Amino acid sequence: MARHAQHTTSQQTKTRPPAEERTGTGRAGAALDYTCPSCGHHVPAEVHRHKTLGIYVPVWRRGTCHNPDCSAAGPERQR
Repeated sequence: MARHAQHTTSQQTKTRPPAEERTGTGRAGAALDYTCPSCGHHVPAEVHRHKTLGIYVPVWRRGTCHNPDCSAAGPERQR
């Protein structure tokens, strides 16, 4: 019986990974802050789907840059 008590306490002491290592899945409505690697401006998050074991899981990714002066912006945004 004492062995079972030790096993449950070791499971409870497990810690979550740091925020930068966690994926964006499971955070519906969460405000994610992404920046453009080229210009440093704020970039909106985009939700993509990934099928895992027969269900679709949301995956949050960095969207396209909306800054018209940025080289990473889409062709419709550049001047």
